[in-house]
Amino acid sequence: MPPATGQTTCWDSSGNAIPCAGTAQDGDVRAGAPLAYVDNGDGTITDVNTALIWEKLSLDGSIHDAGNVYVWDDAFSIHVATLNSTGFAGHNDWRLPNVKELETIVDFQEVHPALSPAFNNNCSPGCGVTMCSCFASGGYWSSTSYVLANNQNYSWYVSFIDGNVHVWPKNMTNWVRAVRSGP
Repeated sequence: MPPATGQTTCWDSSGNAIPCAGTAQDGDVRAGAPLAYVDNGDGTITDVNTALIWEKLSLDGSIHDAGNVYVWDDAFSIHVATLNSTGFAGHNDWRLPNVKELETIVDFQEVHPALSPAFNNNCSPGCGVTMCSCFASGGYWSSTSYVLANNQNYSWYVSFIDGNVHVWPKNMTNWVRAVRSGP
């Protein structure tokens, strides 16, 4: 079963919140597995639905710092390579998520960020990944290239400002949140 959207509120066409009962809106039906995450206490978060293990981000100037941005190639050769060479959280199989994996952590009940609070809490200057989970306002690279006739210079990314999926030139910068398959 795919993850739910996280939406629990219903609205009318004017944008006013209304009672959900009987509307058949997403906030009423809540189809899919409820979003659920476990902080592993080692700088990672496990998605209970997908079993994916996500890197938490910090505000400590480290490789995990939420302010770090990368061109697409450097997301692999610097960010992911550093996590793997240092055995982050005891593992060396970190990677960039594909666009579908990245979409699974969007929470459509939230906005700016459209992300579960598990990925955005206790964030303050100097905090490390075992003590906080930070978010940078913008798009996060996926490992999925955008295939356009004779031009694969773009990649898909997810904007956690609003939960939308977009394409961006690979030579421009975006944020990175690494993932590994669990357990």
